[in-house]
Amino acid sequence: MRRPTAPDDSRTSADARQANLLPPRSPVGSESDAQTSPSLPPLLLTVRQVEAALQLGRTRTYELLRSGQLPTLRVGRLIRVSRVALEEWIARQVAAGCD
Repeated sequence: MRRPTAPDDSRTSADARQANLLPPRSPVGSESDAQTSPSLPPLLLTVRQVEAALQLGRTRTYELLRSGQLPTLRVGRLIRVSRVALEEWIARQVAAGCD
């Protein structure tokens, strides 16, 4: 008999990890952690990385982008969001009381 399991949040945490919002996974007892230099977070985030960072779904994220509430940068057909602009947007939302 199978026991029910909790929902899998692996996509969200993997996307957040890719966006450098979460620390990379390392083996327990790994000594290489002290020797590696920290990698720089990306300047531009994909829509999927924004979804993971804000813990929102795809539809709601695109609504925020389309309405202009989230600042976007178009690179050809690609949509990117500046990491700095996203952090500033979050700070403004917190200051405004997250309407």
